[in-house]
Amino acid sequence: MKALKKNTVVVLDIENVNAKGFGIGRVNDFVLLVEGALPGEKIEARVLKVKTRYGYAKIQRIIKSSDHRITPSCKVSVSCGGCQFQHCDYTEQLKIKKRIVIDALTRVGGMENPPVTDVIGMGSGERVGFAPLKAKSVAESHPLPLGPARYRNKAVFPVVPASNADGFAIGMYASRSHRIVEVGDCLIQHSAHVGVLAVVKEYMRRNQVTPYDETAHKGTMRQIMIRTSLAAGEVMVVLVINGERLPKEKELAETLTNETGATTVLINPHTARSNAVLGERFRVLSGNGYIEEKIGEVRYRISAPSFFQVNPVQVKVLYDTALDQLRHKSGLSSEGLHTALTILDAHAGAGGIALYVASSRFEVKPDIIGVDISEAAIADANKNAELNGIDNVRFIAGAAEKIIPDMLSRDGFRVDAVILDPPRRGCEPQLLDAIIHAKIPQIIYISCDPATLARDIKHLCAGGYTLNTVTPVDMFPITGHVEAIALLCRTDT
Repeated sequence: MKALKKNTVVVLDIENVNAKGFGIGRVNDFVLLVEGALPGEKIEARVLKVKTRYGYAKIQRIIKSSDHRITPSCKVSVSCGGCQFQHCDYTEQLKIKKRIVIDALTRVGGMENPPVTDVIGMGSGERVGFAPLKAKSVAESHPLPLGPARYRNKAVFPVVPASNADGFAIGMYASRSHRIVEVGDCLIQHSAHVGVLAVVKEYMRRNQVTPYDETAHKGTMRQIMIRTSLAAGEVMVVLVINGERLPKEKELAETLTNETGATTVLINPHTARSNAVLGERFRVLSGNGYIEEKIGEVRYRISAPSFFQVNPVQVKVLYDTALDQLRHKSGLSSEGLHTALTILDAHAGAGGIALYVASSRFEVKPDIIGVDISEAAIADANKNAELNGIDNVRFIAGAAEKIIPDMLSRDGFRVDAVILDPPRRGCEPQLLDAIIHAKIPQIIYISCDPATLARDIKHLCAGGYTLNTVTPVDMFPITGHVEAIALLCRTDT
């Protein structure tokens, strides 16, 4: 076959969609990834980039459209990199995400017919209990997507120099780019975020606050981080600045409180040359410096740097699924079901799943140990345990791959189950090897990246575990991301 070149126009049958939302088509055996293409479509596409094993192409014309193609509700859905499936109905999104998980386990994990259930989907966001704004909304007048909306409780908006009348832009990064797409509203974000962006933008104009230029390391406003609470209707605004103070910052905090319902406003000085979102220090301008969320009957106090799942509706589904798996009998001895289980949570964050499990109904209260590398998160976790009167869990600050192998090497220390919920890169091999060596009966593995989940499951299965089930949970509707929770067991304990 003659090698494809940039700008070549080809006709493609779209076979599938990958984890980043690109339709997959082939010219003979050469794979082309096409943004916005759906399975079953025939398209005319222009080649944009050719690499050794695959290339990228752009839709020129849809010859045969998918029955699941819909009109996007968002005005910037094509240019913004945040939502990959605005153009696809929600039922089909769930089927695509199941195929993504199966493909990862097959291709990366080397498994035949992996035990993947249907994806647990989400109801429409405006009908799942989001607390109303305490003040006026300035949301743009366009319809919600045909599916879940307004579900994200956290957003980070970069502020960058721009050649517009303001001299700056606030928005999100375009797909595969460091270019900012300005957004006035984002339909997967809580609607409180809309008003916050409008207030900060007007404040910057009025006070001539400059945007941060990461190349020159000049300018003041770097990022705007917003966190919201479904249960309490609280809103946290964190202004990340290249400096120590902002002009009229107390006045800004008052405006955010009065016009957007912000319950706490913080300044985060971040003067390092770094692409990290947050600096290490926080200064509270108003409120108490945190928000509170509730999952089931458990209350969580969340500070600015702490990890907490972004979809509070679906996180309860996720935690309940984990509970069902922890009660799965094949991985525990009959004696273990009637005595206190010892459970390790290797990536505890602010105590999310550890506290949920600790407060749940078991015949005997489990003993839970949570580990997290973030000292701020562990401080929140301890406060949350105290807040809920939970005394059967303790938290340790440190890297899981160092703390847990040391714990498991101690004589007489037995663990019945371990919960893994690592960042996108997956677990460190040292942690997996320590779990394998200790022959822990059950592993509950929660992952936001099917590829690293599959890689780590392959490692664990090679060490004596059996994959019982994988349950995808749609924590990120309308996007290409999917969370999955896997149960692995061994019986040679």
